[in-house]
Amino acid sequence: MTKFLPAVGTLVLLVVVAVPAPAQTSQPTGERRPDTLEEMQALLQETAKNYREAKSLNIERRMESKLDSDMGESWEKSFSNLAAAPGNRYRREDKNEMNWEIRQSDGVNEWQWYPWRRQYSEQPVEKSLDAEPGPAETGWVGWLKEIDKKLAAGKLQPPETIEIDGRKVNCMVIVGPPPVKQWSDPSIRQQTTYWIDRDRKVLVKEQMRITSTVPEHKSVLTFTKTYTTVELNPALPDAFFAFVPPKGAERIPPFESGPVALVGKPAPPLKLKTLNGKEFDLTSLLGRTVLIDFWATWCVPCRQSMPKVAKLYEEFHSKGLEVVSVDMAGDPKVAANFIQKNDFSWTHLEDPDMDAERNWGQSAIPRLVLIGKDGKVRFDSDGWDENEETKLRSALHKMDPTFPDPDK
Repeated sequence: MTKFLPAVGTLVLLVVVAVPAPAQTSQPTGERRPDTLEEMQALLQETAKNYREAKSLNIERRMESKLDSDMGESWEKSFSNLAAAPGNRYRREDKNEMNWEIRQSDGVNEWQWYPWRRQYSEQPVEKSLDAEPGPAETGWVGWLKEIDKKLAAGKLQPPETIEIDGRKVNCMVIVGPPPVKQWSDPSIRQQTTYWIDRDRKVLVKEQMRITSTVPEHKSVLTFTKTYTTVELNPALPDAFFAFVPPKGAERIPPFESGPVALVGKPAPPLKLKTLNGKEFDLTSLLGRTVLIDFWATWCVPCRQSMPKVAKLYEEFHSKGLEVVSVDMAGDPKVAANFIQKNDFSWTHLEDPDMDAERNWGQSAIPRLVLIGKDGKVRFDSDGWDENEETKLRSALHKMDPTFPDPDK
């Protein structure tokens, strides 16, 4: 403001100069500019790159499941932690209401520790070239390394700031693409939402909702996974991966609580009857490449994976690929009808009493096991997802270059 101050008795002239208000540098609280598809793709690529290029990692996640139905309610939680470093060193802890298990390796020895039972086992780490990839390459960590591909067709939601253990996190929110195949019951809907920390470029939360759309039957099943710790390239001391038995702990022989570790070893015996009552012995196929599919008609993912198995059989049977399906604890008549309806023409075995588990170990299904011409196991799946077909094709090519390379 400028003032002219003349002598007393004269007119006073005041000139007021308007000063513009400062420009707004941020949007009002609660309102944010929506993300664009280009920004989504860029963030997904950076996030996947962070996981893929990490030489070491330490990730903790908390899982909660909740069922709200007109027929009942339930709630449970579980915990999982994975730390990994070069040299086949890792420490994985899984804890739920039924089990508490810690597996770790210093690159030379591997231990399984059961704190509730105060028991542990110890054995050397196998150095075979056919050994299974480490936990940092498979399972949910392997999925994170492919998050740019997994969510490329996702749908953006409004940005959110969520709180994780008292910390505010600025997130991009993406609804994942629908499952490759929906539930056989058309009244069931499944949707998974992902929250990605846009500052650190890591996944911090995912939530799957399975909902009944029938008005007369209220049912919502929610699985929530919260990543409470995500450290990429942390400095992890050697002592972190070495197990020191607590006082009073009992050493027990190694055993598998899940599927037996088979890769690189001769395939276990498999002697069952076919669905039409004939005797079958896996040794009769020695000298051929064999894919074994452990499945059941009551298993929805099994029925979803069957067409992929059929596709592999049709492409590669002429190259020497045999497929053998084992119906686990199913009704042989129901299995036979399903197979006939879909024209699955390979060998089908029945195992109503799940006898195969004695040699092959307990496992979730579907379980796909690839056996080479020498009778050794070359691949053993961990469930089924849209990447399993590519993994199988890669294993086939690695074993025998006459099978096409899926990456070319």
